Amino acid sequence: MSKYILVVDDQFSVRLFIQKALEQFGYEVKAVASGSECLCLATSLHRPSLILLDQSMPGMTGLQVLAQLAQDDLAKNIPVIMISGEEDLEVTARSFGVCDILSKPLDLEYFLKTVRATLEKETANF
Repeated sequence: MSKYILVVDDQFSVRLFIQKALEQFGYEVKAVASGSECLCLATSLHRPSLILLDQSMPGMTGLQVLAQLAQDDLAKNIPVIMISGEEDLEVTARSFGVCDILSKPLDLEYFLKTVRATLEKETANF
């Protein structure tokens, strides 16, 4: 069974790039443009195995999404990797339990290694 990864970024080109890269490695990917869409999917019956979350989005920032996820008993256990061009969010993001923070623009090889390692670590914990 392939791992289901939820990509959350308001920029279409970034979502498409990440989605295509992950699909090439056999992951099932859903890509959405907003924090509210992320929250709907993360709290649904078919929860993602991993969330890749942008920080800078209109309406709801990545940190605001993290705060909401932390309030849900099931969604709070979904690993999250933040993706951002901002440099000053690490302490706050880590306080919400973020697994990793990647900088934009993404280094594709490092990005894929980080995703794989995060999913393997979560699988080992079950």
